[in-house]
Amino acid sequence: RICIGASGRDWETRRTTQSRPDIRTQPTSSQHNANSSCYPGGIHISKPWDSTQFLRAIETQDEITAVQHLHGAADAGLGLDGLMPTLAQAALAHYNDFGHSVIYLMHLRRSVQRLGPTVMLPLLRSWVRSLIYATREDLLPDFRAYADALLRWSDAVPRKTAELPPAGAFTGLSIKRTLAQVLDAAGHSPAVLLDRLTEAAGLHLLRFDESIAHRVDNPPQDNTGWLDFSHALTFAQALRELLPADSQLWPQGLLQMALFVGRNTAWLEPGVDNHQALARWKVGDETAFDARCRVHMLDHGQAVDIFAVHWLKTWSAVRDSVAGGLSASARDTSLAAVNRLFSVQFKQHHARRNARQALSFVAREV
Repeated sequence: RICIGASGRDWETRRTTQSRPDIRTQPTSSQHNANSSCYPGGIHISKPWDSTQFLRAIETQDEITAVQHLHGAADAGLGLDGLMPTLAQAALAHYNDFGHSVIYLMHLRRSVQRLGPTVMLPLLRSWVRSLIYATREDLLPDFRAYADALLRWSDAVPRKTAELPPAGAFTGLSIKRTLAQVLDAAGHSPAVLLDRLTEAAGLHLLRFDESIAHRVDNPPQDNTGWLDFSHALTFAQALRELLPADSQLWPQGLLQMALFVGRNTAWLEPGVDNHQALARWKVGDETAFDARCRVHMLDHGQAVDIFAVHWLKTWSAVRDSVAGGLSASARDTSLAAVNRLFSVQFKQHHARRNARQALSFVAREV
């Protein structure tokens, strides 16, 4: 059996427990007996929970050690609420997997709340594995300004501007300028600043140039579609749910929201401003709109499940954000963004684009 190895740095071929007596004889609690034998040797051993060591294991992509500490937490009776501050810190340590790590953690907690504590450890092991192998996108050249902005956050907080700019001030800017705009607002309430960035993300979705999603002649770095825009709305709601008002992780969360907003500027439709985009898709009757969304999800007609799933998760995230008290303008914009997203006919397969990009890549290698 081919199994994933201990870290993101390597892959290993590991034999099943039938030929690995060291795995079979390692001490496990009754909670761990049902573990898949596909995990690397030693992963079922418990280590006393240590948040610092857990975070170090995640940072160094040491899956075995990270999971061993989770087992220790479960053996000690430490519930998910006790683990959540450390898990949130791990998720936000990088711009992980385009925000997926934070979004998954939100849904992991919801699942445990709904299904009970017996599912906590299996879900956490899966989440840790995804985090170990997640792309750390803040290390990409496009996002190189993020690290410097994060370092400067504490110095920026005392320089509170007299008034927080409206959401429109965060739209249409480059990544670097969006980060700078957020830094200038660092002294304001994180919840209010997140509200502005949520609205900005919604405005960008409303202004997305849909023709880009259908192109066949673009380079891979411009393989952009609707999901690149909808993720920011889901990520914003995850921050609301995971971070208390006094969390020390707000700088990471808000600056990563800035990355979402800034990166999407390149794909806005020319000649369409925020007011025009909002007017076209603004929702009048929220109750009727919610009912239409529900019917749409029950008969969505999508053959590729990722599109239906993103409809559902974006709609549910915006519903929760609205229920949680978005400002009036952010509320209108977020609902309008869902309205536009639900009107989309997704291009579910890009055969010509894939072929062109493959040929271009091979030509460069010849």
